[in-house]
Amino acid sequence: MLRRPLAWLAAAFSILAADALAQAPAWPAERPVRVVIAWAPGGTTDFVSRLYARHLGEALGQSFVVENRPGGSGTIAWNTVARARADGYTLLISENSLATAYPLLPEPRFEPAAELSPMAMLVDYPAVFTVPANSPARSIGELFAMARERPEQFNFGSQGNGSGPHLYMEVLQERAGFRMTHVTYRGMGPAFTDLIAGRLQLVVAAPPTILGALRGGQVRVLAISTAGGRVPAMPDVPTLREAGIDFTNSYWYGLFGPRGIEPAVAARALEAIRAINARPDVQATFAEQGGTPLGRDGAALGVVLSGELELWTRLVRERNIRP
Repeated sequence: MLRRPLAWLAAAFSILAADALAQAPAWPAERPVRVVIAWAPGGTTDFVSRLYARHLGEALGQSFVVENRPGGSGTIAWNTVARARADGYTLLISENSLATAYPLLPEPRFEPAAELSPMAMLVDYPAVFTVPANSPARSIGELFAMARERPEQFNFGSQGNGSGPHLYMEVLQERAGFRMTHVTYRGMGPAFTDLIAGRLQLVVAAPPTILGALRGGQVRVLAISTAGGRVPAMPDVPTLREAGIDFTNSYWYGLFGPRGIEPAVAARALEAIRAINARPDVQATFAEQGGTPLGRDGAALGVVLSGELELWTRLVRERNIRP
């Protein structure tokens, strides 16, 4: 006879606890929350981080301040967060360089899966396969076929050995059976300049890098790589999967804390991020840039990180890639 009243009482307590978590701030407003990133101001990571920092501050009534800590292939920023107290006052926003840079680090390596706590997946940008406006290739399949026939005439550019665009192309060349010459630059800006001038035949980049030139008719996009479908910013551009190529890696962005982050802090941050991603203005901003808001939890981010660490570590060792 007591089962039903006890069940209702347990349910009521669960609802009250959840409501209290939603209403109570996770952080005492005693000092700003540092959002550390591994790159200098002005790039996509900086833009993403400042957007979320601004909206998290509004949602949680707490100051979130972006701190740019470039250098050391990302390890300066990563170690800053890993060595901080796990109280929610020092967080990291990183794109997938956390996975691609790891295999290139000298010993002893920073161990991202062991030293950081994944908290939330924020947004995903497709990898965009871009050619000069006068390229004879009208599809990604045609481009790869031309490279098979005349590999000496086809170059692709990236910001360095072991960078995301370089590793993506290494995987694609293996799976699609073609070769191009890799040309390295100090950043994606100079590489993209050479693409527009016709000195490169292909660049792989995130949408914000190429959309201005695409809309100005200076380049064409042959395909995108994403685990999802086409993106509103480029509705006529097919995915690599549509072109019959098994490659879905993209540029994801995630929120991390130090190892052992307090569960209440992680839960409150995830709740706020999901609310931010549901905002029409945020969705419109990302849609215009080719991004897709995600809002998946830390467990999902951890699975993605572990899978990519395994993939890129194997590739770097097999190809003997050095920075």
